[in-house]
Amino acid sequence: MIPILPRLANAFRSSVQLRLTSYFLIILLPLVAVSIFASLRSERILERKVNEQTVVALSSAMEAIDLTMDNLENMSMALATDTNLIELLNLTDPQLTGEMTLDFQKVLVQLTNMKSANSYLTQLSIYHAYSHTILSSKFGGRRVDEIPGQDWYAELMQSHGKSRLLVPKRDEFNSYQQLDQTFQPGYVSLLRTMDPFKQGDRKSVLMITLDAAHLRKHLDTLIDGTDESVYLTTADDRLIVGAGSVDETMPAWESEGDIVTVMPSAKSGKSEMLVRYQSPSSGWTVILVKPAAAMYAETDQLRTFMYAIIAISVLLTIVISWIVYRGIASPLGALAYGMKQVRMGRLDTNLPNKREDEFGYLMSAFNDMALEQKNLIENIYEQQLLRLKAELRVLQSQINPHFLYNTLDSIYSMAENYEAEEISEMALNLSKFFRLSLSKGQDEFTVEETIEHLRYYLRVQELRFIDKLSVDIRIEEACKPYPVLKLLLQPIVENAILHGLEQKKKNGVVRIDGRMEAGRLRLAVSDNGKGIPPDRLRYIRDELDRLYAHAGQAWDQELKRNDLYGLWNVKARLKLYYGDSAELTVDSIENEGTTVVLWIPIGGARESDDRRRRASAS
Repeated sequence: MIPILPRLANAFRSSVQLRLTSYFLIILLPLVAVSIFASLRSERILERKVNEQTVVALSSAMEAIDLTMDNLENMSMALATDTNLIELLNLTDPQLTGEMTLDFQKVLVQLTNMKSANSYLTQLSIYHAYSHTILSSKFGGRRVDEIPGQDWYAELMQSHGKSRLLVPKRDEFNSYQQLDQTFQPGYVSLLRTMDPFKQGDRKSVLMITLDAAHLRKHLDTLIDGTDESVYLTTADDRLIVGAGSVDETMPAWESEGDIVTVMPSAKSGKSEMLVRYQSPSSGWTVILVKPAAAMYAETDQLRTFMYAIIAISVLLTIVISWIVYRGIASPLGALAYGMKQVRMGRLDTNLPNKREDEFGYLMSAFNDMALEQKNLIENIYEQQLLRLKAELRVLQSQINPHFLYNTLDSIYSMAENYEAEEISEMALNLSKFFRLSLSKGQDEFTVEETIEHLRYYLRVQELRFIDKLSVDIRIEEACKPYPVLKLLLQPIVENAILHGLEQKKKNGVVRIDGRMEAGRLRLAVSDNGKGIPPDRLRYIRDELDRLYAHAGQAWDQELKRNDLYGLWNVKARLKLYYGDSAELTVDSIENEGTTVVLWIPIGGARESDDRRRRASAS
């Protein structure tokens, strides 16, 4: 299989339309690159602007939340250090007494008045550490025994008067969460020990509870869509409250600082934008999560327009290149096609021409040239072809007298040494041979007919060289129907007998072999005679190499060479009849034998004539 890159390279070299389209597309590349760069750049600018605006909005919401928590902090400090409340809670009896009940009633009144003055508070509560009683502005007093065992209570006792934020989670404080909203999810409580600067391991605790919905209203102003969410967390990453489509788990933050981060959502898998702002005073953090599609909606629309423009540009490029190809390259292709037809010998080729531009002139000139070439072929080349055929018949006629002299010499020898019966048989075979040689002007025989014709000659020679000559003929069946020029093998067989085997006293063998090889007909004649000396063989090959087929060549001057008359004759006829694709080779080993091989193209003389006509026309 041809690799992809070489195949594309070949297509690029051979197709004008492909090259034109490629060049136009290359012109579009800078525009496409600038458009994509501008789109990506606009996205970065949009991200930065959105980040800046979002951080400003988050900081405003965070300031409002910090203000609320600062009010709670100030309120808790004022109540925790109130001397009246501290005195009312100084009773250390583990069981409620009448005096404690009166004091607790006064505490409840003060807590209720403070709650009324700050309506955004859910409740104010005080846990009395000795009696395990919670005094609440909402439901009065209740006993809760589990609080001393809680971790937050132990941490508060060690806080040295500092406040602590309690953010209950689901399933926490499950034994008493129904008693007080302070310990229920959805509420936030600020805890501080009463009389915070007094030392001791058991202190009453002030609890200011705020509904998380009061903080959520500041977050709701940050949400524009239904798929957006915002989270408020403490400095130690505890979730206080969320707004919008809040998930139970907060999004993971994988970048440093407050920059915009676009990352796939763990729940939906879609890209989301995360922006956060951390309060410099409280350390609390607000995180905004919104789908990236909302931020990129306008840029996506612009990008869609840009891609549509690029696609239209590419389509126009292809259409324009096709129009240019039809207007310029197509006439050139028609001219190339016409030239190819003329090279193949189809001189009646006429290109349709309806153009009036330069290409129309070229196509008209080509049609005129083809017509003129056709007239030249008919008037001049045909005359040369007739001359070549006349020369061919002269060459062929020179074989018969030469063979006749040798045959008459053989009959004379037989008449002196044998009875008249053998001479009669020799004369019969000789008459058959001449009758087929004349063949009423026919130039070609099939291989099978050629071998049959040759047997008559070989029978004459066998009668002459009794007990000295044997013949071995092996012809493949596939070769027998193919036509070959007549009297090609006879001169070669004659040379093999007279020059190779005449001096051999016995066991002389002539082999004739015919088969198809490399797309050509291979006919070989070999003998086991005296062979040819190396110097003589080199001389024969050099002389035969000088011979080639060319119209008007004076073969008769070359054929006057008596020493190579037979081989010259056969090769000259091969070249004149079959062209340069036919060949004659000679191989010989001294004292072992000689082999002459004829290579004949398949199809005979007609195909060779067509090939010569096309070659001359081109």
